[in-house]
Amino acid sequence: MTSEDTGAYGRDIGVTLPDLLYEFVKIIPELYVEARMTNPPYILDYLEDMAAILSHPRVYSFLHLPVQAASNAVLEDMRREYTREEFCHVVDFLREKVPGVTIATDIICGFPTESEEDFQETLDLVERYKFPSLFINQFFPRPGTPAARMKKIPADKVKLRTKRASEIFQKTVSPIRTNEGRYNVYW
Repeated sequence: MTSEDTGAYGRDIGVTLPDLLYEFVKIIPELYVEARMTNPPYILDYLEDMAAILSHPRVYSFLHLPVQAASNAVLEDMRREYTREEFCHVVDFLREKVPGVTIATDIICGFPTESEEDFQETLDLVERYKFPSLFINQFFPRPGTPAARMKKIPADKVKLRTKRASEIFQKTVSPIRTNEGRYNVYW
């Protein structure tokens, strides 16, 4: 399953993503389900249920949980609805409750208000969690957004930050074992 944010499913009709996934596995016995991407605030209220459904034998233990930045100041400037601590709580909880869970994340290098110290917080988080899948993006201003009017970080600095993030990822990533017994490294 994929959408812009699967974790937001049902907020308008009083159900949750785990409710939907349980219905899928109940109704279609041969179906294997993968939930894909959700932002942290949309699953904080039902982490126990999310851990339970991600542990179901016909639901892939995978979640794409974007962090974007590990600095709370930058997250606030990005107008994200979560903090680094909430992101870490979700990751820690799922890793504890769901054996073998794979968590992918995204980071943005060079957001206009990102200082070197802010960026280092992001690198530290990547190193701490050793994500097996990390999407590293350079900031790109979307027209009409507040960030589009902010002073940009010079392109050479943004490229250097992207390179540093890639190096940290390549240093910390571990191979993923496939069903055929081979190991693959993704970056």
